[in-house]
Amino acid sequence: MHKKSIKIRNEVVGKEFETNNCGKCFIIDYENSRSVVVMFYKPQFVVKCRMINLVMGKVDNPFYPKHHNKGYMGVGSYSIKNREAYNCWEGMLRRCYDPKFTKRLKTYETAEVCEEWLNFQNFAEWFYNDNFAACRDSKGNRYELDKDILLKGNKLYSPENCCFIPHRINSLLISCNSRRGSSPIGVTKNKGRKGFVAKCSVNGVTNKHLGYYDTLEEAFQAYKAVKEVYIKEVAEDWKDKIDPRVYQSLLKYEVEITD
Repeated sequence: MHKKSIKIRNEVVGKEFETNNCGKCFIIDYENSRSVVVMFYKPQFVVKCRMINLVMGKVDNPFYPKHHNKGYMGVGSYSIKNREAYNCWEGMLRRCYDPKFTKRLKTYETAEVCEEWLNFQNFAEWFYNDNFAACRDSKGNRYELDKDILLKGNKLYSPENCCFIPHRINSLLISCNSRRGSSPIGVTKNKGRKGFVAKCSVNGVTNKHLGYYDTLEEAFQAYKAVKEVYIKEVAEDWKDKIDPRVYQSLLKYEVEITD
């Protein structure tokens, strides 16, 4: 090592720097201005960088959770250039950990991402090995990441619980709690009269009228019967274009009054 570099090394080793996005780090070795070794405090990770980048704060810790304070890129062959996987991963993190999103959609307030998938490398590996991640519907729309069709009520995004499904099927099972208020799914009070009305969107008909009923339970049972038959019909229509596990889940799907 050149004498000048040795002098600089003695001066800078141990010196602390604040990075733009990944917290603080400090120099643990210095060869020259193009080869500086730093260690991040939390999480601990060693990186080689240029001195100019360090001074400007442009040094990255791939294990720092800078994506919605939870996710991190990790070390591997996948990067932000893998846009399909990255956008899907970012969207998943946003749904679970962005306060603006969870405030608007209450069903995601208790949703979480498993530890394994907080690392983008792991999620991307799973994404590119899934047979349906790259699928599109007849309108050219990508299939959507779903966490609870295989396990109803599931709140954890994980390899075991997640799959990709077309928007047609995803929208089929949305309960729209915020819009219907306290009434069970498919049921509304009969305005101006006693009793309840049952409605169900089927075959392109929005809120198809199913009849008037004296009790809330009777109205719900009418909705349930029609909805479950319709879900099975949709399952048969998509049978050859969806994950076999999704097909089986749709055949067994039960509409509950608590949905």
